[in-house]
Order: sequence, then structure tokens, then C-alpha cells
Amino acid sequence: MRKNQLSRMRGRGGDSQSRPRTARDWMAQFRMVAVLGVLLLGFLGVPAGSTSASDAATVSTDALYLRSDASTDSPVLATMVQGDRVDVLYGPFNDGWYQVRFDGVDGYAYGGFLTLDGEAGPVQSWSGEPAEESADTGAERWIDVDRSSGAVTLYVGDVPQQTLWGSMGWDQSADGFYATANGTYYVYAKNKELTWTSWANAYITDWVGFDADRANGFHSWTMDGSGNVIAGGDGATGGCVGLEPWAADVLFAFADYGMRVEVHW
Repeated sequence: MRKNQLSRMRGRGGDSQSRPRTARDWMAQFRMVAVLGVLLLGFLGVPAGSTSASDAATVSTDALYLRSDASTDSPVLATMVQGDRVDVLYGPFNDGWYQVRFDGVDGYAYGGFLTLDGEAGPVQSWSGEPAEESADTGAERWIDVDRSSGAVTLYVGDVPQQTLWGSMGWDQSADGFYATANGTYYVYAKNKELTWTSWANAYITDWVGFDADRANGFHSWTMDGSGNVIAGGDGATGGCVGLEPWAADVLFAFADYGMRVEVHW
């Protein structure tokens, strides 16, 4: 009986089945597991040296979606606002996306609007200092917004440099929340990138904030996620000054932190 059992064992694996594993065998198996691990990480889109779960980041745009996958087509799990803190789990991968944890919910956020490990994000803040004067004339550079005509004029001193045409707030009162309210303001924020805004449920570029109390500023006409102006994107706003994309680009280049903005009838 024992002989038959031994024969059957050798028939399945031969004498090699009873050979003890050597250090070389264990090393070969370890290498195979390591290779499979690298291939799996590559398949998942996680690069070597990716961010660990101990890292944190800060949302650096007015509104940023937490999504179920690393794609703008995936469902929205939550809306994060500027200053919100997230734990970074992995990334970047899939063209700059990060897997993050926000308020106990795991999802994905685009890294272009996250400030990681103290690095500068795309949105900067005004230091409180007035804008620099023109290097050529020493005169003040400022922006005039005429609500009656829709004219947005860039000035150096008393000399107009260029006039652009903007869409204003639908609220026609002097100081309503959704009005392009009359008053003197100063540029406090800039963000040139294509950015989602929950105020318009669309994307904008060339954001130049000047009225922090109402979240009003200059920006392009509203766009889709590819940067194309959407139907009605040139219409009345909730208080901001909407500009044709080329005009928004001109104003963004002219504006500086602390620059005076005058809004009037």
C-alpha cells in the first residue's frame, strides 16, 4: 500500500516534489511577485513614487468636484470649496488626477486645483498692497466698469488704453447681491485656468476677482469642459462681468493684485 502511494506521488511530481526549497527558489518567487505588483500598479495608473496617504492638500479654486472616478464624466460625490482640506491617497495619475478623501468620502479630484504640500496652487490671494504704477509713466493702472453701456475700460492714469464689452449682473439694483454692484473695489484673486464654477454651473477662464463680498469678478463667457462657449454663455450674469474669451485674456494680462476697479452707472 505504501509503495502504491509513493508511486502515485512520484507520478504527479516526480522526485522533485520532495526537494526542499532553496534560497534561490524563494528569491525567484519574490521577484515574480514584485514584477506582478509593478505591472498591476501600471495597469491602475499609479506611478512609482506616487503620493502616500499621509499627505494632505487644500482646494485652491472656488468649487471643485469630488468624483467617483478620475474623469469629468463620472458621478459627483461632493462639492468642495476653496480652503477645504483633503487627504491625498494616491496620485497623480490619469492626466493629473488624485485619489483623495474628503469628509470621510473617498473619491477623485483634479490636481490642477489642489495645493499639495505647501506648493503654490493656481489661485493666489491679494497681499493687501496697492497695485504697482505703470513702469512707463508712473501713473495708476486701473479698470472702469460702466454698467449703463457695458463698457469695461482699461486705464493708465486718465488715459484709456482699451475698451472691452462685458455682460453684467441681471440684478439692476445699485448694491444687490446679484448685481454688478456700484462701488470701489480692488483685485484680490486671479486664476487663468479653465475652472468649474457652481455659480453658473459651467466653466470659465481668466478669473479676476474684485468684489469678495458678492464673489464678483471678471471672467470669460461660460464654457463647457473643453473650453467651448456654451449656448447663452454671453448672457446676463449673477453679478460678475462676463467677457468674450479674447477680451477676458486681455483684461487678465492687464490686471494685477490690488488694482482699483470702479463700478458705476
